[in-house]
Formats: sequence, C-alpha cells, structure tokens
Amino acid sequence: MAIVVPFRAMRFDEKKSGEIAKLCCPPYDIISPAQREAYIAANDHNVVRLELPVGENRYENAAAILNEWLDEGALKLDDKDSFYIYGEEFTVEDTAYSFCGVIGRIKLTPFSEGVVLPHEETLSKAKEDRLNLMKATGCNFSQIYSLYNDGEGENCTALLLKSITAGAPAHEFSDGDGVTHRLWIVSDPALTAKLSKQFSGRKLYIADGHHRYETA
Repeated sequence: MAIVVPFRAMRFDEKKSGEIAKLCCPPYDIISPAQREAYIAANDHNVVRLELPVGENRYENAAAILNEWLDEGALKLDDKDSFYIYGEEFTVEDTAYSFCGVIGRIKLTPFSEGVVLPHEETLSKAKEDRLNLMKATGCNFSQIYSLYNDGEGENCTALLLKSITAGAPAHEFSDGDGVTHRLWIVSDPALTAKLSKQFSGRKLYIADGHHRYETA
C-alpha cells in the first residue's frame, strides 16, 4: 500500500524574501502571461519564476534563479524531516468551507499496482515540460493532490489533523480570491511516524497532478 513519509522541504525565509502572501502562485497550467508578470511585479522572489519559467533557456534560467535564492538565503532547506499540513478556508454563497491535507513524500509505484490510482489521460508535451524542469532544478515546485479513504479511531487522520491545526500555523495569508491559506509543520518523530502508519494501508486517488506523477 502507500508509503508516505516526511521530508525536508525548501521554504522561503520571509526576512529575506518578503511576505509569504506575495511569494505564492497557483499551479503552472492555469497562470496567464499577464498573471505571471503581476506576481513578479509584486515580489521578484515569487515562486512563479521557478514554477513557470519562460524564455529560450527557461529551464536553465529556473535552475540559476533557484541557486541564487539559495545562496542569498531567500530559500532554505528545513533542518528536520517533516510533514506539512496545508489548510484552506473560504466562503461560497455565504457558506464557510475549510479543508486540510498532508504534504509528504510518497514512494512512486506504477498504476498497475493499484496503490496510486489515476482518472485521466496525460499529454506527452506537458510531461516533457515538467521533466525538463525537474531535471534542471532537482525539485518539485507544486504538489500532486490525492484523495484517500480515512480510517477510524487511532487510524483517523482527520482527528489527528484537527489536533495539529488547533495550534498556530507557521504561515498564514489570504489571497485576492478570498481564500485563507495556512501551513503547519510537524517535525516530532512520534507524530510523523503516526501519520506514516495511518497511510500505510491506504490507496491514493490522484485528483490533480497526473502529469507530474507520471513525470516523476
């Protein structure tokens, strides 16, 4: 079944990069050229420069920018393996909604094994683009979104996440679309081991990110 483990993420140091609200962007495939320029105009360190590089040598440019930000300390690699709990809160027609999920590292498996399951076909051009970016930078700049069937009792991830998110998040901001984003960092070995164990008997159903998964 699914092998889900913590990892050391690369995160912005807001003291050097600027506030987190001006550093994030949506997934690469829904960003227009005008939106891309607006993100960069708001903050030159916006991750869109890595997520959606442009130009004749765009992949090499993304690698150069990544190394520059690491050298100057705008981006830093976390010291400890962690899970990153990401939550969103928003309102639709006067009704408030929220959800949260776990950002972690999973073991890649062929779809034929039935551990990670797709629901759509992919295009070779999009996979080639993400492969070139991954090879140039050694990074994934956006997540693969998956669904899973939760457990009960000690195996209920929803209850565990509820207790984790009761504390103050490491990052929080609201975007221009009325969505509040929050991120909690779980580094305690006992908690990360518990999360990993909860996922060990589950299947993951890709909701978005088929091209990125097949590329990896």
